[in-house]
Amino acid sequence: MSAIDEKSCPALATGVRMQTDATTGEPILLFPEGVMHLNSTAQEVVARCDGKASVEAIISALAEEYDESADTLRGDVMECLGELQQRKLVVFKI
Repeated sequence: MSAIDEKSCPALATGVRMQTDATTGEPILLFPEGVMHLNSTAQEVVARCDGKASVEAIISALAEEYDESADTLRGDVMECLGELQQRKLVVFKI
């Protein structure tokens, strides 16, 4: 896997979708091979993976929404996207 470029735009991979678990009400990612439960941080990141917003824009939006510095959030967002990329649940558009 290549390093994530903050100028690239993440999108859910083909066949992947986010929804709410009918039983627990928790956010999940559904994909052909299974299900991934999302914590609140991952849910906020995944909700912004529309293929249009850059990683940099996602970090900025979260920083503004949660009144936190972008530098503070950058590590968590990059870690989340890295894990999703490794599992082939997101793709990055240039």
